[in-house]
Amino acid sequence: MPRPADPLAATGPNAEQIEYWNSDAGERWARNQDRLDAMLHPFSDAMVRIAAPKTHERALDIGCGCGATTLALDTHTGASGRALGIDISAPMIARARERALAAGSTAEFMLADAATHAFEPGAFDILTSRFGIMFFLEPVAAFAHMRKALTPEGRAAFVCWRPMKENPWLSLPLFAALPHIPKPEAPEPGAP
Repeated sequence: MPRPADPLAATGPNAEQIEYWNSDAGERWARNQDRLDAMLHPFSDAMVRIAAPKTHERALDIGCGCGATTLALDTHTGASGRALGIDISAPMIARARERALAAGSTAEFMLADAATHAFEPGAFDILTSRFGIMFFLEPVAAFAHMRKALTPEGRAAFVCWRPMKENPWLSLPLFAALPHIPKPEAPEPGAP
């Protein structure tokens, strides 16, 4: 998987996440992108439908990963609009760019941390994220920062996991497997 020339430095409040998603974790996600996108498609589809992007609008897709949701937004915003995906993972951004090129898409992809990137004020009509916003170490500061990139009448559509005990999509397979596997260690709070 090709990497951008200048990988994102693991600095700022999300340094641990930047390090994690630029390790084998990001490489694995990029390699398995087809399967992961198929599995997450119902969530992506619902988010894009709720965001309701229009032809002329400018959409920022936060934590865009390998680009599935950004590419979907681009089909709605078209040539007179803009779909920009932003992610901290170089392997995933590289994969997103490959996919956009192969699809002839006008979607753009940026390797940066949405929580700290210097966006132009009011540059976007829509903020979206499919499971990308839940990793911010300082979520209040991150959302306040990203809000500045939104027009005054802009809107947001996010998909984010609930805790495991409230999320049968994640918990049912685990509970079904537990009698047959060693009990896994509980993840640290905030872990991906």
